Amino acid sequence: MIAVRDICIRTETVRQTENRQLLAVLDDVADGRASAVELAGDPGSGKTRLLAGLAETAAGRGFTVLRGLADPAEQDLPGSLFIQVLRGWLGLADRAGLREELLAVIRRIAASVDDAAGCPTPERLRALLEQHTCRGLLIVLDDVHAADPASLALLDRLVRWPVNAPLALVVSYRPRQAPERLRATLARGSQLGTVRRTELAPLGLTQAADLLDLNATDPRLRILHRDAQGNPLYLQALARICPSRQVGRPDGLLADLRGLPSDAGLPDVLARHLVTELSALDPKQQTVLAAASVLGDDIDAGTVAAVARLPEPEVCRLLDGLRRVDLLRPLSGTPRSVFRHPLVRWLVYDGTDACWREDAHRRAIAVLAARGAPVERRALHTERATPGRDPQDAAVLTAAARAALRGGDIALAGHWLSTALAAVDRAGPETDPGHRVARELLDTAAEVAARTGSRALLAETAARLGHADRRGRRARADREVRAEVPAAGAAAAPRRGGGTARRAVRALPAARPEPAGDAALSVLTGREREIAELVGTGLRTREIADRLGLSARTVEVHLARTYRKLGIGSRAALVRMVVQSAA
Repeated sequence: MIAVRDICIRTETVRQTENRQLLAVLDDVADGRASAVELAGDPGSGKTRLLAGLAETAAGRGFTVLRGLADPAEQDLPGSLFIQVLRGWLGLADRAGLREELLAVIRRIAASVDDAAGCPTPERLRALLEQHTCRGLLIVLDDVHAADPASLALLDRLVRWPVNAPLALVVSYRPRQAPERLRATLARGSQLGTVRRTELAPLGLTQAADLLDLNATDPRLRILHRDAQGNPLYLQALARICPSRQVGRPDGLLADLRGLPSDAGLPDVLARHLVTELSALDPKQQTVLAAASVLGDDIDAGTVAAVARLPEPEVCRLLDGLRRVDLLRPLSGTPRSVFRHPLVRWLVYDGTDACWREDAHRRAIAVLAARGAPVERRALHTERATPGRDPQDAAVLTAAARAALRGGDIALAGHWLSTALAAVDRAGPETDPGHRVARELLDTAAEVAARTGSRALLAETAARLGHADRRGRRARADREVRAEVPAAGAAAAPRRGGGTARRAVRALPAARPEPAGDAALSVLTGREREIAELVGTGLRTREIADRLGLSARTVEVHLARTYRKLGIGSRAALVRMVVQSAA
């Protein structure tokens, strides 16, 4: 279990360089110079924690610390960010004259803020700061990308014409969400030399190891670092959700929501962080984002429109808005989008109505099928839409298992087989009258058994499809028994599949026990038992015949005798008994 001990508190230690850059503004003020710094970083990069550490240090040095947090819901309240700051100062004011001046400026900002020439508000604010900042003042403005236009206008004045007082100003924001006015203000400040920039880049492997208290050689480190994209908040979340995460597909199972434990929950700090952003969306944006969470990486306007049941032009506009607030990001070189991070998608997906979500997956299946999308993509949606509700589900999932086998991914093939069996159980045998899907399932399970040496999967598949096997195969076997063919002189073949399996198919349940066991097989002749054991490895009749140098008809005759001696009527039952005897 990865020990996550107050990861947020350790952010300053991990980001030592950035922390020193912030603390330098306090040194400037102590030397009698005004100083300003912009702190830029993606959501979860550690801005807020660094600002908290800076404020704590400043207070310890005797500074007056004032803080403001921009709120997207206050876009229509002029100057709300600076009103927050001044109200905080009002609570600390120890002189009646200062309180009166603060109230006057607050009223002026609330009534009307205009950065046009002649408006007294910026000058009155500057005069207030210059007259009453003696021992040092730290103003921390957080999430300024969400500030109202009037607050941005006031900030622009303070950056262009710095206050002649011991004032430290820190402006924290998300670069991807910064409006043009904020970017222009900070760029101008950089040109004038009045603003220094500190940027929080993704953590490196060494920093991630320090944050998570892991050894640099721990195999979990690279996987967590990759899945978190070097983001401290996501590292914290994944370390808690997947404490023993050691393996993953090259593209990350996290991307399709199957790489997380079914009982996992988002850490409170991350859930609060994201819910605040999501609550600012209007209902149609929420619907489009929910549809996008169902689609995962297949986020384009046409598909989202079909899943969300909204007009495509409107969806295109809504997707653009979701990209502006950085919940979605453009996929380079394509018109599609992806979520900022899979954990954001997970929170959105988990928060949608379950019934709506299942129907949305069905709509996704329909649109992907119409577009000729690969069966693997349709299987992902089938899995999350109660497999078996549609008679085609089992066929889609079985085809996905075959595709996984062609790609060499035995574990994924086993996963799709297990899901296909669940679909068959739900749909019932009447949806597969010709037993086509059942036979395809058995053939696929046999191939998995041949590749892995593990017969549990084949036995389980045969056991759960026993109804189809009895109806479709017993009559055929009985018809093909015409005469006894002696087995003398036939060359014996080495037993296949008797060794330890190299890779276990973990997603599937173990085979059901067969009460007859090894004692029942003792009634068979040597040739009959040899053929029975080859059946247990998943080989077909023709393959067994080729291996033993017999005709297919001779093998069927031996199988018919075996069925009569063991009192069974199907190949599936024989597989179960062979597996049980080898256990």
